[in-house]
Amino acid sequence: MCRVMAYVGRPVRLDDLLFGPDRALVRQSVDPQLMSLLNLGGFGVIAWDSESRDPDMPFTYRTADLPVYDRNLKALAEKAWTTTAIAHVRGVVYEPSETVGPHNVHPFRFPGAAIVLAQNGDLFDFGRMRYDLLAHIDPVLARRIEGTTDTEWLYALVLSQLDDPFAPADAVTIADAVERALTIVRAVRDEREINTQSPVNVVASDGHSLVATRFAFDYGWYPDDGSFFAGEREHDFTTLWFTLAAGFAEDADGEWGPVAGAPSTAIIASEPLTTDRSAWLEIPEYSMLIIDRNDDELTVQTRELAL
Repeated sequence: MCRVMAYVGRPVRLDDLLFGPDRALVRQSVDPQLMSLLNLGGFGVIAWDSESRDPDMPFTYRTADLPVYDRNLKALAEKAWTTTAIAHVRGVVYEPSETVGPHNVHPFRFPGAAIVLAQNGDLFDFGRMRYDLLAHIDPVLARRIEGTTDTEWLYALVLSQLDDPFAPADAVTIADAVERALTIVRAVRDEREINTQSPVNVVASDGHSLVATRFAFDYGWYPDDGSFFAGEREHDFTTLWFTLAAGFAEDADGEWGPVAGAPSTAIIASEPLTTDRSAWLEIPEYSMLIIDRNDDELTVQTRELAL
């Protein structure tokens, strides 16, 4: 279900992230390696450029179409540079009941908000718990929810944990808000007696830092009904990987990969962007990765999520 990629570090051409690597995110929409389903529900990217005239205003591209055939995306990516980005290809179950459209494409960013969020996951039976979350969501934010995805509701819930959802926030503040939001979701699931496995790999950013969770509610509990959740998701702890390097570029052989040197750049992805995985590490299960960037220096923390 879905593939996500996030970047923070030295300026890089967006094309080098989305199209350049041999296992690039755009390719993962139709040829993922660590899942069996295609990701046909749309594509979105939100990216910042610290060297632009308005560095705190990200540019946004979201479409319900497939990125593989998107010439506009390719042209934009060849021109645009970024220092922080979150990109996402949306996967949905192949059923007529699924809603596919631009309003459900990740990453989500409410107008004026400093933080954006994307998810690779699925809150099982979300319809039964959706409106219970309203008690914990700022009414101003609740009115901005346009789509039907659990992720947009989770995004509104995360923003509601901030003192000011429209003010800048540092990495630890974002991490705290995400953790509080997941704690609320846990409580609501308990109240509704929802105990089916639900992966929640969230990636959030304010343009300066990245916060990512590799987490699942009630891992190992799944329905015995022949559904997607009973088959594909059985024993599936949704993957999330990261790599640190001095930068990323093509080598003399035309292979895209990490540049040796002091780490000043990081990538988080549902699966490695390169066939060679030796430079990639899996984010531990039940944990949160917090990456903050100050000039060319990265600070990386790992926090256990005991929810």
